[in-house]
Amino acid sequence: MNLEDPKSVALKMESPPAPSEPVTAVAALRTIRVARGLSLEDVASRLKFAPRVIDAFESERWDELPRGIGLRTLAKNYAKFLDIDFAALEPTLREHFDASQPKTGLAEHTSTRSLGDAVEKPASTGSTAWVILIVVVVAVVLGIGLVQGIVPQSLVPDWLKGQ
Repeated sequence: MNLEDPKSVALKMESPPAPSEPVTAVAALRTIRVARGLSLEDVASRLKFAPRVIDAFESERWDELPRGIGLRTLAKNYAKFLDIDFAALEPTLREHFDASQPKTGLAEHTSTRSLGDAVEKPASTGSTAWVILIVVVVAVVLGIGLVQGIVPQSLVPDWLKGQ
């Protein structure tokens, strides 16, 4: 990341978190962000997540974060933005990725067996009609070619020449 680039200049300066609390892998993201002179708004505008979501992620307030793939996307994009290896961060977050998956859904619903009865089978696509239409169009084009003399006489069958 180039800090001389006017698009990446920090909007606000922020001080690093107080060292009294133990630093986790996610909390280290805040430290790195602040050390690079980036505000929550800078990160939020680049990642397209609200500043409150970025703050909740850095503060590890998991109940305020998106679920499932949204959390994984946030973590992966944040690590990429800060130029950090996501693979090193992923084991720490894996329990939250799994825990954030919804516990109920279509796959675990008890009435999924009845869905097969409710789904209508699509009607025939009418492929026979299309084949007939294509054959008719080809015959008409060849007929016009014969009448207009576009098709060479050597390609015309003998049974058509007799007319």
